[in-house]
Amino acid sequence: MSAPVIRRSPVHIATVTGTASLTPRMRRISVRSDALLGVAIRPAQDVELLLREPSGRRVKRRYTIRHARPERGELDLDVLLHGDGPGARWGETAQPGDTVEFQGPRGKLELRPAPWHLLIGDESALPAIAAIAEALPEGEAAVAYVEVQDDADELPLPHAQVHWVHRGGDEPGGAERLVQALAGVAPPAGAHGLLMGETLAIVALRPVVEAAGIAHDAIFLKGYWNRGRPDRLAGRAPA
Repeated sequence: MSAPVIRRSPVHIATVTGTASLTPRMRRISVRSDALLGVAIRPAQDVELLLREPSGRRVKRRYTIRHARPERGELDLDVLLHGDGPGARWGETAQPGDTVEFQGPRGKLELRPAPWHLLIGDESALPAIAAIAEALPEGEAAVAYVEVQDDADELPLPHAQVHWVHRGGDEPGGAERLVQALAGVAPPAGAHGLLMGETLAIVALRPVVEAAGIAHDAIFLKGYWNRGRPDRLAGRAPA
C-alpha cells in the first residue's frame, strides 16, 4: 500500500523592491517575484512568509496583500511593528535587494453583493479593511470599526466611514472596547459583516454583530493572531 501523498503549496522567492513608513508602527514592504506575474489577487488575500528566528528555526507569518501589480509581479505588504517577533523584525529591517521565501497567495474571502459592509478589526486588520473597502463597487457602503493603540496608528481609509477605537496603554486583543463602540449600530437589511483580528476577540464579537441584525451566514471571520502565541501584533513568545 503506497503512502498518502502530502500536498503542499510551492515555495517561491521574492525580492524586496521598496519600503515606506506608514505610521510609527506600520511599514510597507514591496516585494517582487516572477511567480506573481499575471496572478490576479482578490481583496484580502495574503501570502505566507517563511522567516527565521535567531535560533535558525523557520517560522511562518501571513500578511494581507495591500496592493498588487500583477503586470510587474509585485505586492505591497503592510507589516505591523510591535514586539520582537520574527515578523516584526523582518518588517523593521527589510531593505531593497533582500530576498524572502513565501507561499501563496491564498485566502477564502469572496466579496458578495450587499448594500452595506460592516468591517471590524484591530490594527492587524487595517490592510484587509482598506483593500476590501476599495474593492467594493459603487453603491455599496463600507463602515469600519477599528481598534488601535492611539491616533498615531490611524491610517487614511477614504473608501470607508471609520470609527476609531483607542485602547491607550492596555494590552491588545480584547473585545470589550469594540463591543461598546458597536452599541446602537443598525445595519440595513441585507448587510454583511467582516470580523478580522485576534481570534477570540472576533469570535466574541460575532454574536454582537448578529444581535445588531446581520445574519449568521453573512458574517465572515478571519483570525490573524492569538493572545499568548507568536504573532505579528504582539510578537510575544508562547505562554
